[in-house]
Amino acid sequence: MSSLLNDDAFARLVSEDVKNKISAQQRKILLESRNWARWQKALLLLIDNLQSQIDDIDSDAEADKERYEALGEDGVVLAQEAELAYSLRRTKIERFMFHVNRRLDEVTKLIDTGSDDHIQAMAQNDAAQAEFFRKAIMKHKDLLYEYDLEETAIDRALWDALDNRWTFESIDGI
Repeated sequence: MSSLLNDDAFARLVSEDVKNKISAQQRKILLESRNWARWQKALLLLIDNLQSQIDDIDSDAEADKERYEALGEDGVVLAQEAELAYSLRRTKIERFMFHVNRRLDEVTKLIDTGSDDHIQAMAQNDAAQAEFFRKAIMKHKDLLYEYDLEETAIDRALWDALDNRWTFESIDGI
């Protein structure tokens, strides 16, 4: 099946893998030994792409800073708002790049050792940790109802995470 994936589809699979959003069957595709070098190459290209995005953000931020500074006092607030927006975007990309680099390390070790034992062990550990957090969130929900406490938007967003829905961004007015 992996040979049926064109480069774009394979790159998307690799990106989704870094986000831990692929099925067990898709994971098997990546773990096929014939795909290891392709997986590594896709991760390296993803890192290059992310670095380009960071470089573009830095360039845009500098251009906006100069443009807003030219406006005098009126531009100060605009410059601060722009810098905050750029900073948030940069942080999000850097956080993702950290996880891409971590996966690259895993794949490089996979290639160097010829064994996926360490990846399988990490997957088992990740599954155990996910189950621990699932139980903790469920206990939180049970205790909230047991003690007749009022649920908040944050509580509901946390519970949504159990259904693989990320709704924290929709919370406002906190």
